[in-house]
Amino acid sequence: MFCPNCGRDNSGERKFCASCGTNLEAVSQALSGTRDDFFTKTDAALDQLIARYAEHVFKDAPSKLNDRRVSNSWKVLGQGAITSFVDLILFSLMWNILPLRFLILLISTPFRLLSQRNNQQVSTTEGTREKGERSLPDPLPNKWLPESFPSISEHTTRNLEEPLKTERKRVAGKE
Repeated sequence: MFCPNCGRDNSGERKFCASCGTNLEAVSQALSGTRDDFFTKTDAALDQLIARYAEHVFKDAPSKLNDRRVSNSWKVLGQGAITSFVDLILFSLMWNILPLRFLILLISTPFRLLSQRNNQQVSTTEGTREKGERSLPDPLPNKWLPESFPSISEHTTRNLEEPLKTERKRVAGKE
């Protein structure tokens, strides 16, 4: 369908023009002279509801909802019925599996917790044994410094001895 506002050719399933955003459904209704009555709107809404429900089984269920042919309505209804049947089977399976799983967890949880606690205690005692037997690794060579630098306090005592000697001489000379 061509947009009456900008003239762009849009596919028939679009509700709005991709270029300017004009409402194409209103344009198609005005051109065809048909207006949707209450029953048509209700029918379309029900088809949309069923298609959205059937979408988790049939991925393409809501893809052709804009095509308002009777055959598409029957197709959507069939997909909804098949989806309901699949959901009923899954519901009955889960109704039996969930209580079984609950009972298994109820019975096995204390034993599994005790087993996990024992495994943790065993692993921690083995870890402490291994740590006690280990020795420290050899220190790595000084890779980052090109040469060793003297420490700040390396010559402090030697530098302090000279002023102390001169002060002692001065104090001795005054006496």
